[in-house]
Amino acid sequence: MSVIGNALVVDDTPANRDFLERLLKQARFDIHGASTGKEATEHIERLDKLALAVVDMELPDASGLQITAQIRSRFPKAYIVVATMHDERSLMQEVFRVGGNCFLVKPHGFMDLFRKLTTNSIDQLRDGDCTVIDQYGPRAFSMPSTSSSGAG
Repeated sequence: MSVIGNALVVDDTPANRDFLERLLKQARFDIHGASTGKEATEHIERLDKLALAVVDMELPDASGLQITAQIRSRFPKAYIVVATMHDERSLMQEVFRVGGNCFLVKPHGFMDLFRKLTTNSIDQLRDGDCTVIDQYGPRAFSMPSTSSSGAG
């Protein structure tokens, strides 16, 4: 089977990174791993194409939001998953605001993510709704409306 494309896995916890790398390799991605924001930035600058990125929210030297913004700027067509243990709506909004496509709550969402990647194309995922994957499974996320309606 042919490789789908490059995947960048950024997580400072070796067990998480190794598990994700194995899952994504099984889903037919060419894996590039990083444990720090600096390593992630080096991969972002070096790679010509990137189909998928899974970025930990908390890194020793950078925020997952910073890395997500870098990836989105360099690879506008990448599908970006931000993974965290914090299931907070305001954090979800920030992830989607800077260019993330999927907010994954660790450790619940890894297998749901694998299923999404093996049953949908990257284009379908990227062009679909912002997604949250948590203990309840995948669901669409609706950003709050920025328009004010005058109830009067």
